[in-house]
Amino acid sequence: MHRWEPHIPHGPRLRVVAVSCCDKYQLCSEAGQYFILRRAGDGYEETGRGVYAKAVQLWNTLTIRHQHAERDAS
Repeated sequence: MHRWEPHIPHGPRLRVVAVSCCDKYQLCSEAGQYFILRRAGDGYEETGRGVYAKAVQLWNTLTIRHQHAERDAS
């Protein structure tokens, strides 16, 4: 599974690659690594930091679960 940790910048530039439907999750890249961000209190938390394939796999899992949860809540 994945663990959310406080986001600590690792480079001078953060790039947002994709955003979930309601901006709950952001797929980002920074300093040659990819990860998922989410807002938490006054800052951000991250999970899945690593190579593109690893981050995208987790991104797909999180966004699909989120879409199902949103649909079920309707």
